[in-house]
Amino acid sequence: MSDAPSVLVVGTGSVGSRHIRNLQTLGVDVRAYRYRDELRGDLAAHHPGLIIHTDLDQALDSDVDAVVVANRTDQHMHVALRAAQAGKHLFIEKPLSHDYLGSKELLALAHNQGLQVEIGFMLRRHPNLMWIEQALGSGAIGEVYTARSTVGQYLPDWRPDRDYRETYSAIKEWGGGVILDLTHELDYLVWWFGRVSDVAANAGRLSKLELDVEDVAQMLLKFETGVLAQVHLDYLRKRFHRSVEVVGSEGTLRWEYDAGSVHLLTQEAEMLVHQVPANFDRNDMFLDHMRCFLKRITGTGRAEAVSDLEDAVHVMEIVH
Repeated sequence: MSDAPSVLVVGTGSVGSRHIRNLQTLGVDVRAYRYRDELRGDLAAHHPGLIIHTDLDQALDSDVDAVVVANRTDQHMHVALRAAQAGKHLFIEKPLSHDYLGSKELLALAHNQGLQVEIGFMLRRHPNLMWIEQALGSGAIGEVYTARSTVGQYLPDWRPDRDYRETYSAIKEWGGGVILDLTHELDYLVWWFGRVSDVAANAGRLSKLELDVEDVAQMLLKFETGVLAQVHLDYLRKRFHRSVEVVGSEGTLRWEYDAGSVHLLTQEAEMLVHQVPANFDRNDMFLDHMRCFLKRITGTGRAEAVSDLEDAVHVMEIVH
């Protein structure tokens, strides 16, 4: 395979378009699948030079090296399995699917075909969280006891140009609801602490939002390592917030997404121990993750996944 692989992006909504732009920026031969032929002109206008397919089987049977699965959540597994059967490396947007069906089959296919698979949990490339992962591994706060993670934002404010009632987030059969939609928190906790052995949760639709899914959830996780974690997820908070606190025998680490900072709290003091660069942009995480994937499929970089399929399947086990 050459150093400039060919990548097919399936799904051309907001995240699919982001991947197309980023792949073009990285100098990749990019193609896209769009099932509505009448919208090809609009897609081509936004992404000059893009090769557009309107036949999925034809696109997957072409000479592309990898497929980015960025369509609606309930359609992820169908495309991922078809692409794996065709021997294509995979970058699958989170969550892996809307249900657990097909997960084990995809694992087996990826293993048997020798495929590289990444799951789009881009927070694993957030500078603060990467620093925390290393700090925990080096025993910076001693033995870890507990973690408390929270994320929330008012759903109608997510995509101001769209009616929230018509997005996948609000529709159960499309993979909506906070537990599936906001799985970044579950993923980075699995990244840090390993497998979960016990799960308890309370969830429901508490607001007057017009949706048929839960808009808030409180989860309790027990990890095989003994760490206990609380996870709060909601579509209700009028001002976006994301944070995590990890408590250990020698101190506490507190991350604030908005501030881009990590603080260490000890008995004696509270100090800033990590700050994102001044020029940090959210898209940097997507770009960095994609660079890692491209290096893996061309054999020019890291061998291990940033966010592997096994962890994504485990997250599906947690939520189901």
